[in-house]
Amino acid sequence: KGIQVPPHAFSLVIGGLCKEGKLNEGYAVFENMIRKGSKPNVAIYTVLIDGYAKSGNVEDAIRLLHRMIDEGFKPDVVTFSVVVNGLCKNGRVEEALDYFQTCQFNGLAINSMFYSSLIDGLGKAGRIDEAERLFEEMSEKGCTRDSYCYNALIDAFTKHGKVDEAMTLFKRMEEEEGCDQTV
Repeated sequence: KGIQVPPHAFSLVIGGLCKEGKLNEGYAVFENMIRKGSKPNVAIYTVLIDGYAKSGNVEDAIRLLHRMIDEGFKPDVVTFSVVVNGLCKNGRVEEALDYFQTCQFNGLAINSMFYSSLIDGLGKAGRIDEAERLFEEMSEKGCTRDSYCYNALIDAFTKHGKVDEAMTLFKRMEEEEGCDQTV
C-alpha cells in the first residue's frame, strides 16, 4: 500500500510475460498500470510491441506503435527495430522498408539489429541485390556490421545459389571486420 511501482518493474514483468507467450496477461498488466495512474514510457511500450511482433501478431504491434505515438511518445530506434523485425519475419518487407525510411528521415541512428532484420527479410524475399546494397550501406553510414548482419546475407546467398559470394563474405567477416564466424 502506498508504494509507487517504478516503470522499470512494469517493463520487467510485462517483458517476462511476453517472453512466456502470455501476451494477454502482459497487456492486462500494461492497462492496469495505466488505470492505477502510472504512466507508460518508451521502454514499456517497446517491450509490449516486441512481444506482439515476436509472436507473429504484427498488426497488434503496429497498433500499439500508433497508440504510443498518438499518446505523445516518440519511438526510438529499438522500438522501430522490433516492428521491422516482426514485419520481416512475416514477409512484409515493403512495410519494413517504409519504417526504415521513416527512421532515416527522422534522423534516427539505425543500429546493426535493425539492419540485420532488413537484410534477412530482403534475403528471404529473394531480393538479394537489395540485401547486399543495404549491407554495404551500413559501413557508409558508420554502422558496425556484426555477425548477425553477415549471417543474414550469407544465408541469403546460399539459399539462392550464390555459394561463391557466400564464401567470399564468410572470409571477409573475420578478415575485415573481426567478427565471430558463427554461421
